[in-house]
Amino acid sequence: MVPAEASPAGGEYKTFGWQGINLTVPAAWDLVFTQGRHQSGYVRLADEDATRLELRWDASRQAGPPADTVTAYLKKLAKRARKQGRDFSSQRGLKLASPPEKQVECYRWATDRQGMGMMSRCTACGRAVHLQLLGGLDEALKGLARTVFASLRDHSDGGVHLWSFFDVEFRSPAGFGLLRHGLQAGCIRMLFGQGRTRLEFIRVSLAQVVLGQKGLAEWFPRFYAKALKRRSYAVREAELSGHAGIVLEGRPWLLVNPLRLFGRRRSVRAAVWHCEETNRLFACCFDGPESEVGILSDAVDGFRCCERAPGAR
Repeated sequence: MVPAEASPAGGEYKTFGWQGINLTVPAAWDLVFTQGRHQSGYVRLADEDATRLELRWDASRQAGPPADTVTAYLKKLAKRARKQGRDFSSQRGLKLASPPEKQVECYRWATDRQGMGMMSRCTACGRAVHLQLLGGLDEALKGLARTVFASLRDHSDGGVHLWSFFDVEFRSPAGFGLLRHGLQAGCIRMLFGQGRTRLEFIRVSLAQVVLGQKGLAEWFPRFYAKALKRRSYAVREAELSGHAGIVLEGRPWLLVNPLRLFGRRRSVRAAVWHCEETNRLFACCFDGPESEVGILSDAVDGFRCCERAPGAR
């Protein structure tokens, strides 16, 4: 979260991160819908009242110049407004933002509500990103649009992607695609993969209730039982991100990984800790070639649980 900076929407700003795209948005906005993958997709952010931001991206290099995309989009909105018997107006070429390495066009449209948008094409990675803020006709969106649009970052920073949504923050290797995600209120799971390597980030709420009288060494193997099927493992205590935790280390049975007889060993590892400050459980889990297990340490370092976490391992 951007510290102590007020947003025009009220409250503070924070960073939103999804599929390699990072934006500065009001802290009251959060993820309510997502579809697609790194190549192309769509998300919506909303406050307690309504949808406030729509974000679309396309990395296929098939999207046309920003001006052409805006022309087609505004024609579509105008046609829809006519069918619904509503007035429609639009403005093109607004000077709202000029993010680095981007070709952009900014615009505004209005019917019974308004939208301010920016169509961007990255000259470095080729990714096309369409941002649109939504609000009532009486809302002053221009200042907010300048902040959000100027903050756009659409590709990897230092070989990792920052994921920041709800109050979760972690970093995944840029080459790993999101394979599956679960965004339940009490348990967030994000599974990434590259080839046969898997890396998963898990956060479980209400840790004291979930654990009960059990310790991490008893709770986690049961929680993670499906992934540990046909794996031999051992558990040891460790300090992780400044908190008491455990490290699970193991490998698949020989019938699952017969190539280990030829030196191609696979490993399963998990780093799990209890953050008492937030009353949550955090886990980073690796399953892949033993030669790549080093990415687990980076994953733990980049998975933020509280103010004590950065650099505290």
